[in-house]
Amino acid sequence: MTDRRDVYKAIDSERDYQSRLWNDETTTSGGLHSLEEWLVYMDDYLRQAKEQLSRNAKQVADPLALATIRKITAMGVCCMEQHGAPHRTT
Repeated sequence: MTDRRDVYKAIDSERDYQSRLWNDETTTSGGLHSLEEWLVYMDDYLRQAKEQLSRNAKQVADPLALATIRKITAMGVCCMEQHGAPHRTT
């Protein structure tokens, strides 16, 4: 198991990477996307993770899929940064 603090550090490192890639100087969108666009991007990478797991031996597949999951999770964070992050109330 990995400590939650380490998980959030991994997500933060991915968000930092994404922010360097997606900004006003590197993309016409400046990294801003609609909710629908975020879901399409996240779904595409989820499909990639499934492909990584189904087409590679476990010792190769797991690290690849975990890196993709980190990316998907950080995309969700970016989406909430742009559109709001409602807290669970129950």
